[in-house]
Amino acid sequence: MMRIEIPYVPPVEYSLNWRGAWPQRYQAGRVYGLAVFYICVDYRNRLGNEFIQIQIARLDLTMVYAVERVRDRDNIISMFKPGLDAVVRAGLIAGDDSKRLHWGDVNIEVDRDRAPLTIIELKEEESGT
Repeated sequence: MMRIEIPYVPPVEYSLNWRGAWPQRYQAGRVYGLAVFYICVDYRNRLGNEFIQIQIARLDLTMVYAVERVRDRDNIISMFKPGLDAVVRAGLIAGDDSKRLHWGDVNIEVDRDRAPLTIIELKEEESGT
């Protein structure tokens, strides 16, 4: 299992409910995606020869926010798209299509001391599951 902590939460501009200008959305996604990419590359490089790309992955996602409020699972997944693309670009998983990526738990925690934080957990799954 791989566990990666990103000291940011995904950009609100990628929420399904967000209404705004495309350049703003693009920039927010680019900044978050690059942060996730570099943290994932660092994680991969620290494993060295022990690193093996996950071919069929289960992804569990935990968002840590400072303020408690109702949040929609679909919006969380949508907001994480630049992060997911970065995980694939970093080579941790083979792809994010429905055959190679299975969504697991999407959790929301409230912790003022740790927020903002995205926790990505990747597990290898068998091809028959």
